[in-house]
Amino acid sequence: MKHKKLLQLDKEDEELLLDELRDYMSDELDIDIGNLPTKLLLDYMVNLIGPKIYDQAIEDSEPWLYDRFTSILEDLSVLKKD
Repeated sequence: MKHKKLLQLDKEDEELLLDELRDYMSDELDIDIGNLPTKLLLDYMVNLIGPKIYDQAIEDSEPWLYDRFTSILEDLSVLKKD
């Protein structure tokens, strides 16, 4: 059974990233790589750092969510009739 990736790029975004990665490799490292090696490198990088970025985004949102839900609970308590 194949597992779904944590981060799934749509085709348009993936193509843009592949172009950017090929340009970077060419401009900065003077290495011209083809489509398949670029795709394999992108997939590796996404699998390597994707979960870390995802977890960091969750952690970064926790304080905002805590404040927001606290505010909502305070608003609800004002609406009580007792």
